[in-house]
Amino acid sequence: MKNLLIVTKSQYGYHIDPYKFGYYLKNDFQITHLSWDFGLPKITVPGVQTKYLTREGSKAMRFFQFLKQINKEIKTGNYDLVFLVYFPGCSFLLRENPQQIFNLDIRTATDTDSSLINFCKDKLLKWESSRFPRLSILSHGLAKKLGFKKYHFLPLGGERFCTINKSFDQANLLYVGTLENRNLLVFIRGFHKFLKSLDTAYPSISLTIVGDGPGNERSEIENYIQSNHLEKVIKTTGYVHNDLLHDYFEKANVGVSFVPITPYYTHQPPTKTYEYLLSGLPVLATATEENAKIISDDCGVLVQDSEEAVTSGLTKLMQRLKEFDSEKIRQACSENSWQNISKNNLRPYLESLMFTNQMSFQIG
Repeated sequence: MKNLLIVTKSQYGYHIDPYKFGYYLKNDFQITHLSWDFGLPKITVPGVQTKYLTREGSKAMRFFQFLKQINKEIKTGNYDLVFLVYFPGCSFLLRENPQQIFNLDIRTATDTDSSLINFCKDKLLKWESSRFPRLSILSHGLAKKLGFKKYHFLPLGGERFCTINKSFDQANLLYVGTLENRNLLVFIRGFHKFLKSLDTAYPSISLTIVGDGPGNERSEIENYIQSNHLEKVIKTTGYVHNDLLHDYFEKANVGVSFVPITPYYTHQPPTKTYEYLLSGLPVLATATEENAKIISDDCGVLVQDSEEAVTSGLTKLMQRLKEFDSEKIRQACSENSWQNISKNNLRPYLESLMFTNQMSFQIG
């Protein structure tokens, strides 16, 4: 088998896209995954070799050591291809290894709260990406935003966590994902207003929030829940790894894909939108450009990113709840499973790069 090196800054298993690529291609390639060690619980997958890089030292020292150690691994590992998930400074590796075949994969544009930082970092991303002859990217909209014309479309996908058809006698909402920069309190306030509009103190609706953030996001949400006596209706769990989400999807029957509608999120397809749909859950989603491509009347409700829109969207959802059909919802995006994308999109693409490189070597 051909040797494939996957490089990410995120610790192995905590950036879902490359984790799933390796998981589903482990029988097609000899896969090594190289990443920083953030001290999180180690994820292991038989057939995938993991190597970790230390984060000791100052921020600048960590960065240079990171590049140095990746460079050493590439030079000594005899890899047929390096699948590099973009991070600032990665073009150094291409310069140091001109004979190595790389694919630079772009999963996101810069998504901070600062438009100046986003502008500067995206400029660097575009400049560095232009150095690589082979690019893959997760959406055509993001490619257009960044000015890329030649690239391989490697879409976002999701896992199918539930195969049973859902009952819609009541609404058990599920939000799964990071709380960082998601403004989820806006959704919760809108949800609270919806509860106040009901005639009963014990509504047939609940919300479970699975996820965490690097700041005080979770504490702020939990403080709001407690101060408004919503503990019986809204539950938080903290972070749960992707491989352990099945029970939450089994109990839920509506997914929440709440992403702020901003220039840096609108072209970013949320992973969880696909996971909800593949599991047969209708989705209440913000109307980003990418969500609007996925969510139809048959599989959910689109809303703006305001409290009032959330309240209105929940009202519409509850009125239509019994119209949804889990099997129809699954069929709407059946091609977007991680297994299908890995096997039928990424594998032939990587094989074509390796074959082209092998032919060039033989001819040379």
